[in-house]
Parts: sequence; C-alpha cells; structure tokens
Amino acid sequence: MTNKEKIKKIQDLGDLKSNYADYMTTKPINCNEELQREANADYELCTALLTAILRENHFSNDSFEHRQRAGQVDEILKRLVAELNK
Repeated sequence: MTNKEKIKKIQDLGDLKSNYADYMTTKPINCNEELQREANADYELCTALLTAILRENHFSNDSFEHRQRAGQVDEILKRLVAELNK
C-alpha cells in the first residue's frame, strides 16, 4: 500500500479535524512536540494529531512516510483503538 493509499484510508474514517489547530498547544504547530501528548490523548486529540501530521505532509513532502516508518502513526492509531475500547 502506498503512502497516498494509507492517507486515503485514514481520511475515509471521516474523523479528521478541520479545526485540528484548536487541539494543539503549540503555535505555530510543532508536530514533534504535539506527538509527545499521544500517550495520554483522548479520541478527539488522536484524530487531531493524525490531521496535523497529514497537513504537515502537505507542506513537507514525505514527512508522513518518515513518521510512519518511525512508528508514530501506529502509536496514534493504537491509542485511538484503546480509546474506542473503553
């Protein structure tokens, strides 16, 4: 599966936040710092974090692929599942 296909799958969830910046604590948004919040993130923050890294990819090509290889995308998705299973 290509990165574009993966992004499409995530977008198909329908929970990406157009107001993702409202969930962030850094201005301008610093994805590295924001991703440190993942361990305690609720469902809404997880979807905002996913949106933020997808937007980051728009401005910095291949950043999503780098984050995916580093396991950051999987960690957010695992946290999302954990929140849904509560």
